[in-house]
Amino acid sequence: MNMLFWIVLDLIPFFVAFQLHPPVVGFSVGLLLTLAIRLFQKRRFGEVNTIIKVKTWYFFCSLAIAILFPDVRLFDFTQLFVYGILTLTTILSLLVKKPFTLQYAKKTVAPQFHDQPLFVSTNYWLTAAWALSFGLSFAFAVLYTLNVIPGEIGIMLVHTWNILGFAVTFLVRFLGRQYYLKQKGSKTGA
Repeated sequence: MNMLFWIVLDLIPFFVAFQLHPPVVGFSVGLLLTLAIRLFQKRRFGEVNTIIKVKTWYFFCSLAIAILFPDVRLFDFTQLFVYGILTLTTILSLLVKKPFTLQYAKKTVAPQFHDQPLFVSTNYWLTAAWALSFGLSFAFAVLYTLNVIPGEIGIMLVHTWNILGFAVTFLVRFLGRQYYLKQKGSKTGA
């Protein structure tokens, strides 16, 4: 399975949780989905080091707030929460020198490449592109939440920046495959 599959899989609980009302139900389902995905990943790959760990805590805390303070309208800040968490997690992964894309890429690339400098540096650049994408989405989510950018235009501007992350991911995957095939061809042709 490719890297984008694992990233999208990790995001499903967010999308589902924010569609369900009341918030207690949405956050409960989000927490259950997150735990199920985490268990699936742990059984398949052993230790799980993806953003699913962060989301588990997020849903647990959100559920607690929704139960303890039912009048707090957490769903009004959906984009702010989602992109704030994604931005923070992505930047922190770079700061601790464990780019979040590396966790996903290792699931889809043969182990002999995991320590290759090109593989590792590519994932630093991919994570930086996602950090920029999530950061721009977060900035526009702030503007949308503060009603600086209204309605559907605001929502579109919040989510449009994800195209950058997906585009870079596809480009890097394509270029990496071309590089690998070229290297493989030059070794067999020599």
